Amino acid sequence: MRQIILFGAGKYGRAALNYFGRENIFCFSDNNKLIEGQRVLDVPVISFERLREIHGDYDIVISTGAEVLFAIAAQLEEAGIHNYRSFLKILEGEGHSEFAPKPEQAAFHEPPDDCRQVLMAAYYFPPLSGSGVFRSIKFAKYLPQFNWWPAVISTDRAPLEMNYMDESLLEEIPAGMNVIRIPDPVYTMRMTSFPTETGTALIDFLKAVLQSDPEASAMAGSLSQTKVGRAKLLTFPCPALLWAYEAIRYIEKHINLSKFQVIYTTSSPYSAHLIGFYLKQKYGIPWVADYRDPWTDVSQKELGFISSNDRLLVRLEEILLKAADCNISVERHFALSYVKRFSISVEKSITITNGYDENDFSGLLEPERHPPKFTITHSGLIHVKPQVTAFAAFLEALHQLIDEQKIDLANIQLRMIGKMTGESRAVLRNYDWGDALVETGYLSHQEALAENYDSNILLLPGGDADSIKFAYTGKFFDYLRSGRPILAVVAKDSVIAQALRENGHGAAFLSTQLLEIKQFILREYQIWQRGGKRELLHSPLIEQFERKSLTGQLAEVFETIAR
Repeated sequence: MRQIILFGAGKYGRAALNYFGRENIFCFSDNNKLIEGQRVLDVPVISFERLREIHGDYDIVISTGAEVLFAIAAQLEEAGIHNYRSFLKILEGEGHSEFAPKPEQAAFHEPPDDCRQVLMAAYYFPPLSGSGVFRSIKFAKYLPQFNWWPAVISTDRAPLEMNYMDESLLEEIPAGMNVIRIPDPVYTMRMTSFPTETGTALIDFLKAVLQSDPEASAMAGSLSQTKVGRAKLLTFPCPALLWAYEAIRYIEKHINLSKFQVIYTTSSPYSAHLIGFYLKQKYGIPWVADYRDPWTDVSQKELGFISSNDRLLVRLEEILLKAADCNISVERHFALSYVKRFSISVEKSITITNGYDENDFSGLLEPERHPPKFTITHSGLIHVKPQVTAFAAFLEALHQLIDEQKIDLANIQLRMIGKMTGESRAVLRNYDWGDALVETGYLSHQEALAENYDSNILLLPGGDADSIKFAYTGKFFDYLRSGRPILAVVAKDSVIAQALRENGHGAAFLSTQLLEIKQFILREYQIWQRGGKRELLHSPLIEQFERKSLTGQLAEVFETIAR
């Protein structure tokens, strides 16, 4: 086996290094000039120019996300480098043939007589799972109670890094509701090259969206003149662009749009909003765009979700924001930032938070006593730098308490629910937790809620960077309703810290406040030692986050713009 050069030294590069083994990797290559000549995980990073000189002696593996995969492949091809593979494709399985699956035409059910209709484009929808699913399925579940009946455009399979399935969530879909699952062969790596005709149609579609902005139109026109530029456009603003295009083609062919009073699109992926834009422009149907989290602002740059100089992305965001009849965010500061950054009217930029569904808790039995071990539970991913820093602070505080013999490691259970990332594993390896560390892997939503109930502390390492202080995490609301004390490591003036101060369901600390974190843990540990049943926390203030109530707010938006 020849040694491998990994093209891409980011998170996928690190994952590929672990997958292939350090001994099989010669070096990284990367387009980021700032890390040329440096070392990443003790592996040297060479320039693209050096890669061109030596590529014949090595196997090349593109170790990036699908967002830039096609552009890097074009870059390699133009340089005469053909001996490359994609790491994502390797993970997906080299045995899969190239194909672009087509959805079967769904039997379309009529809504109840007293309901108006909304066409909902929600990429993540059951049986797909993960944090992004719950907002969409809960809205779809409760909208009929407010006389709105959704027909849902979704996908059949999630991207590799978000490939969670929860069949139990299918029970939440109201009987007779239409859910059309449009396959996305690009994001799922079932298609790693574009037929010429498809690529041309896709770029023409994107140019038509951008044409209302002269600057954006000029940038797209310039990019389309080169092979690498065209490859970039094929996954702009994200790899789900082809999915959005195919969804529109399906809708126009099989769905009677005259029956719909509103179009609703929700991200991520952000390409979903192109569906709303297109249908509003062509058919004049009022459109609500639910952005949930911000798209191109500083918080997303700090978290590494977008590059800092992607001007075309910002121009597209403005086009979509101004075209929609209403734009929704999950926190009021995000909504106000759209008003300030893009001169969107206050009436068109509103807030509907995420929340919890009271019905999810109705079947759960509250434990009669505390668990046999002092249990600290974390649900979800830890992967971006502020979260890792916050998690590390918590672990150090807990480790110090054990070292000081104030807490017995034999009495501890540190329960990690969900997929363990390389970043979280690296921090955990700094200490010997022995049998105290329990990794459950992915659990269904109901199973995760039951684990929350059976805990002494719910851990929320959100990160205390100022740029993300207005970000709620999805699990926060389920944590609130679970009624167990929440230990949050977030900014002092963050929305999570403020909510905890108001409702008393826990406390928030900076990552530097080790003493205060230790005091919180020790207090709860001593309560556990005394035994007995501890009543669930429940402030009436958390009821503003109940999903049915939040859906009522969305229905009011629909009523307003439909008029």
